[in-house]
Amino acid sequence: MNRYNKEMDGGFFLAQLDFCPDMQYDLVTDWQGHESWEANPEQPAHVSHRQLPRPRVFRPRLVLEQISDRKFIDDYRLSRAAIYELYQEIREDIDLTTARSHAVPGMVKLLTVLQFLATGTFQHVLGGNSGVDQSTVSRHLTQVLHALKKCVHKHITFPKGEEEQRKIKGEFFTIAGMPNVLGAIDCTHVAFTLPVDQEMQYHNRKMGYSLNVQAVCDANLRIRDVVTRFLGSCHDSYILSNSALGKKFAEGRFPKGWLLGDAGYGCKPWLLTPVPIPRSDAEKRYNESHISTRCTIERTFGVLKSRFRCLHISSGSLQHSLVKFADIMLVCCMLHNITLKHHLDIDIVSLQKWT
Repeated sequence: MNRYNKEMDGGFFLAQLDFCPDMQYDLVTDWQGHESWEANPEQPAHVSHRQLPRPRVFRPRLVLEQISDRKFIDDYRLSRAAIYELYQEIREDIDLTTARSHAVPGMVKLLTVLQFLATGTFQHVLGGNSGVDQSTVSRHLTQVLHALKKCVHKHITFPKGEEEQRKIKGEFFTIAGMPNVLGAIDCTHVAFTLPVDQEMQYHNRKMGYSLNVQAVCDANLRIRDVVTRFLGSCHDSYILSNSALGKKFAEGRFPKGWLLGDAGYGCKPWLLTPVPIPRSDAEKRYNESHISTRCTIERTFGVLKSRFRCLHISSGSLQHSLVKFADIMLVCCMLHNITLKHHLDIDIVSLQKWT
């Protein structure tokens, strides 16, 4: 092996090489004529030569006009119009002014993050697709997540006005005749890489490590409330009692409606659960109606994880900090609502390659 020992001398670099018999020296003509060449022609002397800077190589980046409408939905889960609308909401936070040449456009940052959320593809693959390296993708993920998080309150809202509540109650009633329902509630576990020295806090009942995420949905699978800050060891009922929504219901701020929960929750004046052992025909009909209506939240979780594969266990557990992991879940819930707003039905066929 050749050994390069570089030293600075008068603005030039001196390169000292160990001799290799079969090595072809590009600078042999420089060594010839040097006093050490005549004394020992097999040993190259100290030769001065200027070290030229390596040219920067820029990878080709995404060209939006070359992406078809179908590919937009397959790769990013949003239509072209939905992505442009979302970009307008956050462009001030991701299109930063810089004096550097060949700066990454905000739209490229957004598309890179959307593709990660949609496919669960590792960052080095995403970097190749968007023309940036892995470390740059990681910085873009943090920046774009922070910008998208500011928009969550616009797209995830619990019904407050009487007109909106009446509409939601009517939509739930058409499912199985359950009246006065404002939402279906449940929790889902999302796996992630275990934080060091915090095993027990994140250990869930299925012997894995996760966050336990609470969500409330309406009859159209739209997420109306979400809580992403509780660990996998927390029980569903504990999360509800300590969430802002649970406290509002307990204080009587929503006196004209109910939530539907499974048997893991305790029955409350504002939270209806199934009858444990139904005996009468009325109790059996109640349970049937309850199950049919409450299953909307299970379908919501299924669609959410199928649409954004970074949340699905088949894509592996997420390897990010706890704060970023919670932000990813929150942003995915917001994007789920945006897809419903734009009537983008989930295409199971196009998602089979990710399952």
